[in-house]
Amino acid sequence: MRIFTTAAIVLLFFSACSNNKTAQLPPAPVNLDSVAGKITGKKFKATGLALVSTLISDKNNPYEWFDQIKDTTPFFKNYEKQKMKLAIHFINDTLAEVSDEAEVNKAIWKLDDQPKSDEKPGIFLRLIMEKDEKLFSGQTGKSTITFSYKIWGLDDKQLFLETPNMFNSRKLAVLMKAE
Repeated sequence: MRIFTTAAIVLLFFSACSNNKTAQLPPAPVNLDSVAGKITGKKFKATGLALVSTLISDKNNPYEWFDQIKDTTPFFKNYEKQKMKLAIHFINDTLAEVSDEAEVNKAIWKLDDQPKSDEKPGIFLRLIMEKDEKLFSGQTGKSTITFSYKIWGLDDKQLFLETPNMFNSRKLAVLMKAE
């Protein structure tokens, strides 16, 4: 009887420690057309953030989800709060509205599978927008900025992206849910 009790406790422990979000991630996109068909006209809102490990030992589970990190510093909590405000509304096949911690911006969105020099192969979402950010001293007017997101997973209800953001020298991933 002790063996069954011990086995039940061990099983309960391991099931409690499993990463439920990682198990429920959407599958990788098949091609550009399938991505466009699934996101056009939809609005996605951030539901989870993860730091991405580049260690070989973490290749089976490279995500450390923010809601499981024990960091309670104001800096970390504020960063999480800001990044959870991300929402992308794909209005049609070229226009999007991007909401983040600062403002709402109109953007042009494009998909491609041509990685830039520092990117690994995959399907990328490029959001091109004008912002009131000065990129160099003496600049007048708005800046045109392209934000690149690698699409790691997509289905009818979720979008999983590698963002251009980093925290503690690790890439940031965002899991988004369709509204």
